[in-house]
Amino acid sequence: MTPAEARATFPVLERCAYLNAGSVGPLSRRTFEAMRSAETLALERGRAGASVWEGAAAMEARLRASIAALIAVSAEQVLLTSSTTEGCNLVVTGLRLGPGDEVVTTNAEHPGLLMPLLASGATVKQARVMERPPGEALAAILEEVTPQTRLIALSHVLWLNGQVLPLAEIKQATRLPLLVDGAQSVGAIPVDASVADWYTVSGQKWLCGPETTGALYVKDHAGLRPQIQSYAASARKDASRLGLVHLGSNALAGLLAAVEDVPGWGFERAAALVRHCREALLAAGAELRTAEGQGTLISFRVPGDPEQVVKGAEAAGIVIRHLPDGWLRASVGWWNDEADVARLVDHLRVAL
Repeated sequence: MTPAEARATFPVLERCAYLNAGSVGPLSRRTFEAMRSAETLALERGRAGASVWEGAAAMEARLRASIAALIAVSAEQVLLTSSTTEGCNLVVTGLRLGPGDEVVTTNAEHPGLLMPLLASGATVKQARVMERPPGEALAAILEEVTPQTRLIALSHVLWLNGQVLPLAEIKQATRLPLLVDGAQSVGAIPVDASVADWYTVSGQKWLCGPETTGALYVKDHAGLRPQIQSYAASARKDASRLGLVHLGSNALAGLLAAVEDVPGWGFERAAALVRHCREALLAAGAELRTAEGQGTLISFRVPGDPEQVVKGAEAAGIVIRHLPDGWLRASVGWWNDEADVARLVDHLRVAL
């Protein structure tokens, strides 16, 4: 499938420049139809027959295998979740952190990771990566590590500016357990989750799946001591024993369709569009804080109240978001094209 053909499967792109997959990605027709077909089947045949359970189990197995292949791990090490926040909470609570323990994270983390860390009772040290260039991220993190550090917990791609953190270098330098929030990476950039001990996956963002879906990679499920458990703990023997939620058949079907539709050329296409968008914003006079060669999020600033800029953009058929610290953010995916970028930049020129 060509980029133009793939783009045509997302109806929302017919009416607007959708640049906010960092919050929630667009839905394709096939994903929507998969979800609707599952609901129709449940409506007409019921939800609790033996064949229904068998079909759901088979679909779950396919989905776990598809996600595992996408992040370069084995299916037995993947469990399904409702969100990256749930995955972060499963790991942090399962580690039984408390007073006397230290956790090193960054000063650019989403609350979905930061709040579980703060609730753990451990001392949370935030490396100041936002004030330094990407090449100094490793040094900033190492400066916070002490003999009391039990965990490194951070995002692969920072949600505030799209910076990609060097996971392999961090793991090699610290030799400490590594929890990675993959909300802004999986489906956006190539991922090898095996470098981490735990890696969360968001289903509704860059994978363009249903909301309240996700996954968690666990290198060694025996290394966690869950404080919250479900039926899965009594019925499963692999990482899925840690699972809490039961995803409905519509969610399973929708996420499976979305993951299977991620094109092989998607990462390269997205990276090229990010370069184009970044250059166009700079040429138009916008202030950027996203360095070259990072992820698929571009953080920028233009004159005016950020909330009103976002609302004005939406009225003009452009979907972006404003961030808590006053900056704006455009999320550029493989489904976008140069016309989306032009539409954004032309609209912002009025403010510039």
